[in-house]
Amino acid sequence: MPDLEIDLVDQFTCPPCVKKNPELRTTWKRRCLYGLRHENPSSPSACHKPCRGAFSKYCSDECGIKYMQLRISQWELDGGKRDALWEAVKHAEKREGVVVRVDEGDGRVPTAGEVHINGTRESLLGMPSKRRVEWEVGQLNARLEKVVKQREMIKLDMDMVLWREKLVTLAAQRAGKVDECGWDQRLCFGKEEWTDFGAEVLDSYEEKTEHGNDAMHVDDTSSTLGEWWCAGKKKCERHAG
Repeated sequence: MPDLEIDLVDQFTCPPCVKKNPELRTTWKRRCLYGLRHENPSSPSACHKPCRGAFSKYCSDECGIKYMQLRISQWELDGGKRDALWEAVKHAEKREGVVVRVDEGDGRVPTAGEVHINGTRESLLGMPSKRRVEWEVGQLNARLEKVVKQREMIKLDMDMVLWREKLVTLAAQRAGKVDECGWDQRLCFGKEEWTDFGAEVLDSYEEKTEHGNDAMHVDDTSSTLGEWWCAGKKKCERHAG
């Protein structure tokens, strides 16, 4: 068996078993469509991985994109225009599922494009403009909610970056005033620790400044953060690079 075909084997049946039981056969997985449409499907440069079953004809999104690029390039060679193609598909949306309920009263099976809304039989093609607008508004609101969530996550990440930048500045200023390493291990705080202790970390520097430089290397006894600064020598072997 060629090495390129190993990934396509579903269930292998050895030749001696096939000889004893002729009905047995080695079963194979369906190959990625991008590999099958390659200019040389049997070459090592072609994709030889199995597709994702009922979910996709391709082994990965990458192969799906490459196959579409291949088709577009071939379409251009046949006289097609890329700009015209983009104008035709740039507003395309993902297909939405529609639930069709069978009316048991008359035993009639709904025809294609027919849907029951509030107990009445209506056509999707003939949907009133008002209901169509409401549907579109619902779709836009759902997208807006996703954008708002993404914005909040980005804002949270930016706040953490600004906090860490300020903490680096304060730690550097403190390290220049004390005769010790001064590395602040709170610089390694993750998002959860930053959410719980972020403001308190910056306050600890302000408290030490108010008490003077001599007390800056001693953590406040009222603080629950503990001692965070490295008290090693100025050229600390661990934190001096």
